[in-house]
This record gives sequence, structure tokens and C-alpha cells, in this order.
Amino acid sequence: MNPPLHGFLVLLILLLTSPFVRGAEPPPFYLKGGDTVVFYGDSITEQSLYNQWVELYTVTRFPKMRVHFYGAGVGGDRVSGGSGGTIDERLSRDVFPHRPSVITVMLGMNDGSYRATTDEIQSAYINGYEHLIQAIHEHAPGARVTIIGPSPLDDVTRPYWFPGGYNLVMQNFAELDRSMARKSNSLFVNFNPPVVALLQRAKAFDPQIGHLIIPDRVHPELIAHLVMAETLLDAWNAPAEVSSVVIDAHAVKIVEASNASVDALSVDHELWRWNETESSLPIPFEKDNATQALLLKFTDVQDRLNQERLRITGLEQGQYGLKIDEDEIGTFPAEQLDKGINLADFGTPMHDQAQRVAWLIGDRERADSVHIQMLIRKADVGCSQGSTDLMDLFENELEDAIYQAAVPKSHVYRLNRVSAPAR
Repeated sequence: MNPPLHGFLVLLILLLTSPFVRGAEPPPFYLKGGDTVVFYGDSITEQSLYNQWVELYTVTRFPKMRVHFYGAGVGGDRVSGGSGGTIDERLSRDVFPHRPSVITVMLGMNDGSYRATTDEIQSAYINGYEHLIQAIHEHAPGARVTIIGPSPLDDVTRPYWFPGGYNLVMQNFAELDRSMARKSNSLFVNFNPPVVALLQRAKAFDPQIGHLIIPDRVHPELIAHLVMAETLLDAWNAPAEVSSVVIDAHAVKIVEASNASVDALSVDHELWRWNETESSLPIPFEKDNATQALLLKFTDVQDRLNQERLRITGLEQGQYGLKIDEDEIGTFPAEQLDKGINLADFGTPMHDQAQRVAWLIGDRERADSVHIQMLIRKADVGCSQGSTDLMDLFENELEDAIYQAAVPKSHVYRLNRVSAPAR
């Protein structure tokens, strides 16, 4: 056999037998039960928004998998440190005491000094970042590191400060980050392209809305942080499925119950009833919130991360009302139910439960932020004599409350025919 042809056939066989081609299980979610995650960075991380959404996703999607989250962002930070101390002081005080198993790092916005880059600026960035990575390997040798390319300066909706624009510097830093991640066997995730794409879509829709994505050109608003969180979760193999349930109404049969348990299915005079407990909760996006409504309009986050599918087949034509517990969810034609609806699009009891979890996570994130500021200013947190840090105790209590609030609950579903098709 011709050697090149033989090589091609071998490659073809390998491709056809690859688990990805054969539809094998997707790779597992990056985080594991018992992980401790520390988000390290500058003021963009200190905003505690993208990391808060990552935590909310993790808690609601995996409520039985306890993961500990800490923010370690300080405004103005560079790879050398900043107002919170040198890089070694920052790491030894704000990162390593948590004994992290996962560390994310996003720096660069301040390292570029908001001007066209020079060899000196680039060398300082590389040398400082390499020192940071080496310190992590020495003091947290088992930690899995994700290096994040910096979010953009808004050169999309506003004119450049200088030829080429400052975001070109950030994009160059992201490529340096990519190279350092490869050398250090770290995961690389780039926040810059998806946020730039968001700015472009928003500008095309309405220039004034475009200005509001990053109002001061540096610090993103919530919608951009949600895109950043989606980007990180995507790189961490976050599954889209909240649950997937398929019911054959004609046969009164449960066809599928993925990541959910369904029982007591019955029908009486075109009223179907069943009990359902989903193993996860949806991300509680609020369509009445203008910012989140724009997010859902401009991104694929609902498809990518928030699929809570319910499909009812075997229904006669007509309109059907769906109620979960005492909440009216909506009225749907049989054709739509046959294709399936995404319950995450509606104000369900599961959505409301997830919203309560989100509020508790916000409380804990604020406590965590205050805690870091107290440590920077050497305020008394109750451990000056070697006793337990009282802020740690408080944050732990809030974490307990978060996971208690996320425990899945059983709900009663009712589907009844409310109108027949017009004749």
C-alpha cells in the first residue's frame, strides 16, 4: 500500500473511533467537590461580579458538590502588586492561606500603564507574571491555575487614545498570557474577544447602550461580567443542562428524566399531574431587569448554560396551561410543548429558589471583599492572638446558608387543556 495512503487511512480510523466522534460523555466540569477557588486580580476582579456568577452557576448546578470561593482582587494591582502590597505579600496574605486547589489570575489592565507598549513594559509584565506563577507552584503546588487574558479597554464605542488603541496592548498581553500558560501547564482563557464582540453588537444596536457596557472604558458593567463568567465556565466544561424531562401524555409515560426524578404521573379528564425533583437549579436571569434582558438578547448564555427542558408529546391540538405548585407558568400550544420549552425562561419556583441563593452569594461576596480590605489595613479580625479569624467564621456560616438554600425541592406539576383548536 502507498505509505501516504496508509497514513491517511490510519488517521481516518483514529478519527472515526475517537470518543468525541462516537458521542461519548463530554469532559467533566473543571471544578470538583472540596475544591477551594481563589480569583486573583485587579479592580475588575475586585468588582466581584464575574466570579460571583461563576459561584452562582456552580452552586445551583451542583448543589451537592461543596466548593469554596474567595475573591482576591485589589484595585490598581499589577503583576508586581500594588496598594495591597507587593505580589509576594498579596499572595501570602490573600491567596495561600486558603489552601487553594484552583487559582485564576487576571492582570494586565494596569500593567500597560494606559499607553502604547514598550519593550520595557512588556519585559516587566512577562518577568512579573513568571514570578507570580513560580510563587504559586512553590506555595500551592497542587493548585490548578487558569490564566485569564485581560478584559478589554473599550476602544469599540469610543475613539482611540493613541494610534492602534490601548486594547491592542491588552490583546498583546493576552497572547503573552497564552504563552506563559502553555509553558506553565496552566489553562488559558481569554476574556477580551467575547467582551469586544458584545461591545460591537451593542454599538450596532444602539450606540448609547454600547457606551454603558464599560462606562469608564475600564470597569465592565454586569452584562460584560456575565459574558466573562460564561467564557470561563465554557472553558471549564460547564454543562448546559439543568434538567431534561420528556413525558408522553397520550401513553401517560415518563420517557426521559435526566438530572431529575419524576413520579406519580397521572391523568384525569385532560389534567396531567406529576411530581418532579430537579437535581439542579437554573441560573435566575430576570427578564424584567433591563441589563439582564440585554444579556439574553445579545448572547447565547441561555442556550449555552441554562437548559431546563420540558417536553410533552402525544397531546391533541389545543392550548395547555402549565402550573408548578401554585405558580401559573404559561399557556402553550400542543406543538410548542411537543418541541419542548425551556423552563429557565419562566418565573418558576425553581427560579425563585435560585434567586434566593444568588442573594446569599452576594452577601458572602461582600463579606469576603470587606475581609480583604481589613487584612490590607491590618484591622483586628479577632485572630491577633492566634485565635480564629472571626470574619472567616462569618463567611463560613454564610456558605452553609448558601448550600442549605440550594437543596433541591420537589414540585407538583399540573398540565391541563384550556382550549381546543378552532374549527
